[in-house]
Amino acid sequence: MHPQTTLPGPGTLWVFPGQSSQAVGMGREAVRRSPRAAAFVTEAGDAIGQDLRALCWDADIAELTRTENVQPALTAVALATWIALDELGLARRGDADLFAGHSLGALAAAAAAGYLDLVDAVRLALERGRIMASAPTGGSMLEVRTAHENDPAAQLAHGTTLADRFGLDLAAVNGPTEIALAGAASRIESAARELGEAARAVPVSNAFHSRFMTPVVPRWVAALDAVGLRQGSARHVGCATAQVSGTADGVRDDLVLAVDGPVRWLDVLDLTREVPSVAVVGPSRVMRRLLQPCLGARPLRVYDEHAWSGPDA
Repeated sequence: MHPQTTLPGPGTLWVFPGQSSQAVGMGREAVRRSPRAAAFVTEAGDAIGQDLRALCWDADIAELTRTENVQPALTAVALATWIALDELGLARRGDADLFAGHSLGALAAAAAAGYLDLVDAVRLALERGRIMASAPTGGSMLEVRTAHENDPAAQLAHGTTLADRFGLDLAAVNGPTEIALAGAASRIESAARELGEAARAVPVSNAFHSRFMTPVVPRWVAALDAVGLRQGSARHVGCATAQVSGTADGVRDDLVLAVDGPVRWLDVLDLTREVPSVAVVGPSRVMRRLLQPCLGARPLRVYDEHAWSGPDA
């Protein structure tokens, strides 16, 4: 158990998806339902010099998945969905609500919680994607199934030991039975051969959340500081710090660490397990899978490119 206490209910945990959640057609439902969301997609696209509708709805999946494309696209779609929820009266945000994002999703979560201007968040996502795409190449990533372990500290220790065994970095602790490793492609291939059916290659262009990203972290820090975070209106659960923060500095620390540090998603789920309601804002396929082991009897609301489900949806 992480030393920070589990947070009590009531409230909603608003979850924002990260890279690998992208899907052609994402954001269409939010734009269809909400004039404010449609206007935001136009404004954000103009701000970064991209036609976000064409990128999200008409580009092929390979083009959409390029790091420098998918990061602003996913961030814009998640925030357009958040705007639509607000316009339609479905957000119903309260003092007990928490905002969390997986990896890149932490940026959208921070903006939805008030720590960043929404358009600035899309600008930062574009810069983050470009910065990460410029990192040293030759890396890859591997998902690994593990024995069931609910204790975040124990799963983190197990993942670190496994990464060290293969000369890799622990990239994520995604749940009680799943971790991700990152590092040199040759070492990833060796680990995949040895781990056999327990391992699955992650379709990414490099070794994210690893030492491959460390050389570009200063540029990301400079980009964040040039924009500046402000005091938010809700608490943010850091996917890298595994801490709940109500300050701009705390959120900034998480956004910085989430570039080359591991995603501690099991910690996020453990910290928020008493929050009575969970909602995914944006493409939900990956997040539904990662949330499922720790949902229990809690309702899950989903607002994505296919349908909106949950109360009043």
